[in-house]
Amino acid sequence: MVFAVITYLAISLLALFGIFYAVLEIRFFKALGSVRSGTSEVEPAPKVSVLIAARNESEGIRQTLDSVLAQDYRGQWEVWVADDRSEDDTPKILEEYRLRYPDLLHILTIQSIPAGVSPKKHAISRMIEECSGEILVLTDADCVVQSSWVTGIVKEFEPGIELVAGHSYIPTQPGKSSVLICMQAVETLIYRVAGTAGLAMQLPLTSTGNNLAYRKSFFKNVNGFENVIKIQSGDDDLLMQKLASDRPWAMRYCITPSTFVTTSGKETLKELWEQRKRWASKTIYYSPKIVFVLSMVFLHLVFLTICPILSVFSPQVLVATAIAYGVKCIGDLVLILRGLKVFRQEHLLKWCIPVEVVHAPFTVFAVLFGLLGRFKWK
Repeated sequence: MVFAVITYLAISLLALFGIFYAVLEIRFFKALGSVRSGTSEVEPAPKVSVLIAARNESEGIRQTLDSVLAQDYRGQWEVWVADDRSEDDTPKILEEYRLRYPDLLHILTIQSIPAGVSPKKHAISRMIEECSGEILVLTDADCVVQSSWVTGIVKEFEPGIELVAGHSYIPTQPGKSSVLICMQAVETLIYRVAGTAGLAMQLPLTSTGNNLAYRKSFFKNVNGFENVIKIQSGDDDLLMQKLASDRPWAMRYCITPSTFVTTSGKETLKELWEQRKRWASKTIYYSPKIVFVLSMVFLHLVFLTICPILSVFSPQVLVATAIAYGVKCIGDLVLILRGLKVFRQEHLLKWCIPVEVVHAPFTVFAVLFGLLGRFKWK
């Protein structure tokens, strides 16, 4: 009797969450087809402030600065870097670049932060107070941008647009990149596809702080990071949530290749694990609508993870799990194929199947540990 109830319940929930997941993917697929590049050409061109928060970034910040300082933007622009209590050679490198670009590069040195405050949000807030740009364009100190990055991002700010989520990806080299890097590249693309489709549906699910832009007036109008300043992560999508609660149509995703940013993948599984837990930790602070959608997706992954164990007691559960998993894989692959074309990363196709195998259990455990607050961050 007990096994019969468990079997019926497991199959029913698999079907419920699976149908929700399939419908969401269909809507994502349609939404991706409606995304377009911006065409704004206002005169005079708005002043832009590029913002970078850095802490102990001596290993890669030279590449970042070289790429950021080579912008071809026709309007006025400036670069601000917040040196957040670095203990390596980051301050020395920043001073070297400041002397080379005295009129363009500004350094904000942070000696201490208030107790319980997110270091990155604090650094960004401080830079916004000091900078003079109308449009704020953000990236991270371990990323590389193209010379056309700012120009392309500004074109997205058509009338009424307050925030633009840019695309970033992990570059791979055939025969040289590790399996872990290649699989991360696919997983990262999945997040970007969800973020792109979500914004097209006025459903801001996710974003990334290493390629993000918004109007300074918007940041001021929503009181910046007020009410979320103590949350360690979420300097990107938690800000999007504020805009979504009022004007969900005032944001868009940028798919223009000239604005794509490259970021480094994690070299070890431990580093990747900590990063994914950190990403998951902020989701409970999203709007109720977004929390509901993500919870349904999460529960679908949970049942795909635990039902193979329950199938030991019931062959019917095994069959239902196999069907649900097959439908998920087909839906994921169809959606990813469109995403690969949109973001011109078709070479990652062969890594999609390996990612599918580990996606559900890895995501489930990362979310559980992340929500418990158990993650490390520099």
